[in-house]
Amino acid sequence: MVSRIRAYIRENRMIEPKDRVLAGLSGGADSVCLLFVLLELRRELDFELFCVHVNHNLRGEESARDEAFVRELCRAQGVPLVCRSCRVRERAEEEGRSLEEMGRICRYEAFGEIAGEQGCSRIAVAHHADDQAETMLFHLFRGTGIRGLSGMRPVRGKVIRPLLILESKEIREWLAERGIAWCTDSTNQSEDYTRNRIRRTVLPCAREQVNPGAVRHMAETARELWEIEDFLGEKTEEAFRLCVRREDEGCFLLEEVFARFRPVIARRVLLLCLKETGGLRDVERRHTELLWKLFEQGTGSSLDLPKGRRAVREYKGVWIGRRSAERDESGSARPAVPGSCRTGAYIWTFSLENADKSQIIPKKTYTKWFDYDKIIQCLEIRKRRPGDYLEINKEHGRKKLKDFLIDEKVPAREREKLWLLADGSHILWIPGMRISEAYKVTEHTIRVLKVQLCGGNEDGREDQGDDFGRRRGCED
Repeated sequence: MVSRIRAYIRENRMIEPKDRVLAGLSGGADSVCLLFVLLELRRELDFELFCVHVNHNLRGEESARDEAFVRELCRAQGVPLVCRSCRVRERAEEEGRSLEEMGRICRYEAFGEIAGEQGCSRIAVAHHADDQAETMLFHLFRGTGIRGLSGMRPVRGKVIRPLLILESKEIREWLAERGIAWCTDSTNQSEDYTRNRIRRTVLPCAREQVNPGAVRHMAETARELWEIEDFLGEKTEEAFRLCVRREDEGCFLLEEVFARFRPVIARRVLLLCLKETGGLRDVERRHTELLWKLFEQGTGSSLDLPKGRRAVREYKGVWIGRRSAERDESGSARPAVPGSCRTGAYIWTFSLENADKSQIIPKKTYTKWFDYDKIIQCLEIRKRRPGDYLEINKEHGRKKLKDFLIDEKVPAREREKLWLLADGSHILWIPGMRISEAYKVTEHTIRVLKVQLCGGNEDGREDQGDDFGRRRGCED
């Protein structure tokens, strides 16, 4: 068994030489097994071992007994131990969570804090194959996608799970053969917890009535699902970058681009938008389906979402963000390239051409040239927003738009009237004033975006810094 765990640790690169590993030790069979396995492998794999025990204070004398057992066990084995006490019940009531969920939160908070204090790069926990099967079924019954169905990963951030390939029965037999004692948690026998009912009822039935290797087969399936999930995750990130524009107050989904993706990717993009705008707590499958249908509705249609968010159908897409952050988009435009659009009295024209290294870029007030491939998100013509900035030098020095306008002595009453060409919160161009250094054409530019502003009156300033002057029409 130790040989299998050693191979599993190496296969997943859980522990590297000179690592400092913090092992969670509750006193139960699984964590005690984890401790003794790590003790056997410590010298061979060349790492330092520390332990942490978190007392949830939920079982009275039994909790105190477990802590005393752990203290004596670590003393006997010569392993440094840190004990933490948590107010699980009180916090669960305060935050409206179940004891089971709050216990997990408290444990991992303590693990993270102590790992930092001890300089540990890895946190080892004792989840095994039965826990994996239980997690998969729990997520499946409650409703989940591939991510939830794939269960727990052997490595997630600092957390490692060396016992994930073992079944619970193997662990107890291994401890019994070596005469190693452990504590029994009486709450594991209670069926008040959903996971306990799965562990005590569903899994035994699967082994006895369906297949003795049911848990092992589920663990193998979980591994295949991790690989599928990772692949889909990469494709989702690519799609997100193409069809979503991040904003300070939310996300904007561009309908034309979003519609190109297959449903399996598109739904995941919607989930990623929800994650970006407030997390996935309380988000259910029906929320992504309702978001999907919002694209079929008229401009102005809206949908309330968990955690105080709202989705609004707007021109050319759907905006998702905090309800308090809703705003009028009638004064903004997302131009096509090539193409033209109007904002107020002004017409913006966008054209694309291949770079000519012999060409000299002229200095024009209302015609500008940009390195098109440096644009990260979707171009937008709009008024200023909180968080806007531009780069002011070749060393990538940033300045807030507000500070720049103040330094340039633009009157406050004029700042709100300025039209801006933006890439998310990064301002490409303040017409009549300057462009961001980040988007200037260089010898490495491949595609050049030419932007021309025509019509109406525009107060502005040349890049070289001449005085404000009233300009009319289009300067080319």
